[in-house]
Amino acid sequence: MILGHDRLVAIIKELLHPVYDDVVREAGLDLHVKWMTIPPHGFVLPWTKEHITLPDNLIGFCNLRSTWARRGLIIPPTIVDPGFQGQLVIEVFNAASYAIHIPDDSRFLHLVLAEVDGAIPYKGQYQGQTPLDKSGVR
Repeated sequence: MILGHDRLVAIIKELLHPVYDDVVREAGLDLHVKWMTIPPHGFVLPWTKEHITLPDNLIGFCNLRSTWARRGLIIPPTIVDPGFQGQLVIEVFNAASYAIHIPDDSRFLHLVLAEVDGAIPYKGQYQGQTPLDKSGVR
């Protein structure tokens, strides 16, 4: 079952920090990124401003907000595993022939959360990740 607006409002403070006023949407969360410019045909690894804490019974599906996809940005399918804690790093490719500027505090990603039964918590290399360097690569 995908979590909708009312359920997300009830648990948002357990899931995200900080919580922005515009984060809870109809059936998902809009996550913010810092200002950046993505060169034509360029690749970047932006960090979400929000720190995410998923309980063991929720899984997240990351999508690019259509505002940015319509300008030429592409992200791969991205799963946020149950039990993940940290800031999300998303691989972004600019397929356009022009630079795309993302203003600070832009809603950039849409995270859909669903209940999962019988999952084991994430214990991978990105658990607890925070910005370490400009590339976002550990």
